[in-house]
Amino acid sequence: MKYIFSFMVFLCAMVVQAQKVELAIGEGWVEIPVQQTQSELKPGWKIVDYQMKGKLTHYLSGGHASQITEGNRPVFRVTPAEKEVLFDYVIIRLKASKYYRKMFKPLMIECNYTRLEPSYFDIKAESDSFVCQPRQPLQPGEYILACISQRPIGELQDLLVYPFCVGKE
Repeated sequence: MKYIFSFMVFLCAMVVQAQKVELAIGEGWVEIPVQQTQSELKPGWKIVDYQMKGKLTHYLSGGHASQITEGNRPVFRVTPAEKEVLFDYVIIRLKASKYYRKMFKPLMIECNYTRLEPSYFDIKAESDSFVCQPRQPLQPGEYILACISQRPIGELQDLLVYPFCVGKE
């Protein structure tokens, strides 16, 4: 019975995770694989009986994303999940290091982000997907595309993100 229940939970998770993000490379589309952030919680100072707030940081391993864009105005095809809208998706720039990339703030809502909305992107509808291209060029560096309305995973509030890199021209 445990095995059947575990299989059903796994199958439901596969069906619910319907969102998809693709990047235009050449004449075709390449799917950007979703990655889960790794989190580190540094405990705050304890003064007498008062515990200061700890510092939470979200990381992605590796100095660079595996998917590099063509040019500084990449074209994305976003297929939102069933209860999501395109307005829920944002692009966030990451701080890159030799061994990891990290978000500047622990919560996505606190980060400096750009929503996928008509004032910042050229957007075209394609059946159940949206083709989006930024109106302004992105600066070279590491980025993630993520759904800002997603539920964090686990105690440390990990996130599911789509990492990509904008190379130098």
